[in-house]
Formats: sequence, C-alpha cells, structure tokens
Amino acid sequence: MENLLSSAQDIKIIFFDIDDTLRVKDTGYMPESVHRVFEALRQKGILTGIATGRNYYGVIPEIKALKPDFFVTANGAYVIDKDHDVIYNNPLPKQTVESLLAWLNSVDSDYIFYGSDNVVASKWSEVIQAAMAPVYGKLDVIPDYHQTHDIYQMLSISDHDDTLVLPDDLADKVRMVRWHPNSCDIVALNGSKADGVSRVLASLGLSPKQVMNFGDELNDLELFKFGGISVAMKVSHPDILAVADYVTDTVENDGIEKALNTLGIL
Repeated sequence: MENLLSSAQDIKIIFFDIDDTLRVKDTGYMPESVHRVFEALRQKGILTGIATGRNYYGVIPEIKALKPDFFVTANGAYVIDKDHDVIYNNPLPKQTVESLLAWLNSVDSDYIFYGSDNVVASKWSEVIQAAMAPVYGKLDVIPDYHQTHDIYQMLSISDHDDTLVLPDDLADKVRMVRWHPNSCDIVALNGSKADGVSRVLASLGLSPKQVMNFGDELNDLELFKFGGISVAMKVSHPDILAVADYVTDTVENDGIEKALNTLGIL
C-alpha cells in the first residue's frame, strides 16, 4: 500500500469507464459523489477522461455534464478532447467491414454498427433489446449504414454469441472482446482503450505512470496493464480484479470517491 500511495503522487490524469464504474448500467444510477470527485479533481489540476466502449453518441448527457477533458470512445478508435478536437480517428477499413458482415451473416448473427455519432442495428429483436436497450435505448435499424458512414466498431449479437469464432482471414485484422453474454465488441486487432489513452498521453507529453484508470470489464484489461494505477470496482470481472492495483467499492457505495481518498489523490 505504501508503494501505491507513493505512485499516486505522480498521477496527472484519470480515466473512467462509464457502465458500472461511474453509473449503474441497468438502472442509470450515478451517485452525487461522482460530481464531487470531478469538481475536486478539477480544483487540484488533475485532468479527467472517459474511456468507454460506447461511441461519443452513446456518452449520456449526465456523463458529459461532468465536463471531462477527454473522451476515448469506441474502445480507443475515436478520441476527442472537451472542445471536440479530434486526437485520434481510426475507423475499420471498409473491406474489413464487408468481410465481417459476410461472416456474421454466415453464422446467423445479427450486428451493431458504431459510427462516430450514431449506433444502429441490423434488426430489433428480443436479444438485441436485452443487451442494447439498457445502454442506448432503442436503436434505429439501418442494416446498410456502413455504406454511407465510417464504422469504428461492430458488435456481434445473438443467442449463440459465445460459440462464434473469427475465421482466419479476419482474425489477423480484428478481435472480439466480450462485454455481454450475447454480444462481443469487434475492434481492430490493436484497438483498445489503452491505445486511445496512449494517444491522449502523447498529446500531453505524459507517461503511462502518470495515469490512473477506473474500470470493471474485459474491455478495460489492456488499459489496466498499460501502466500507472488501475482501480477495479468491486463488481468487476474476475480477470480485471486479478490485474488491478486496487479494488474499491461499488458505484452505489461511492467506490470512486473512496478509492481517491484512500490513495491520497483527494
């Protein structure tokens, strides 16, 4: 703990996941302590960022109202600052998207497209509603959205999603990261929140040891291994708990504020 407290003195920027980290995904509950945290960090001159699997369209108003300095969205593929200046823009190649669609159709999987400013579905079903509605509400159904928009991430989604395996011709271009029992994020092979955060750090002239991360799910794994201090929420996936530097309480029990106080940041 002494080493952790010492390392905490080097922190210049803190990134937060959204779902089940800043707010409860299924209910939308976000404690007042989160607002106190962001204001206190601002007063101390510590920068803040959102690092999420959502695209910017899906960053809900109450999160934007916290006025973070950076948004690492779509698992690192689209990164902007608070003034909406683009720091990193990495859509999937159009041929890769076409190949993914051919494969998903062949394995009887529906799909979700993430553009920079929208999230749309191939259809609206009970399976899609159960996974996506708590995050985005009801999605527009636009199965050919990719023909007129850049795609930063796709999602496989079906009642047999856990059986899907990427074919060899796609496995060297993209990877699947599970976020739901019936769905996986499909991101660029080297795409991750860690990649997006590294672009922010480079723009600021900061090193990985100067960043702190809060998260709970598998799409936080690369970021937790990236450097600095990683804090897992109590409800985190076991693989996240295994690599975290510190485990804090739940959203409902003011876990973020408790961790920042214990580690001497606030």
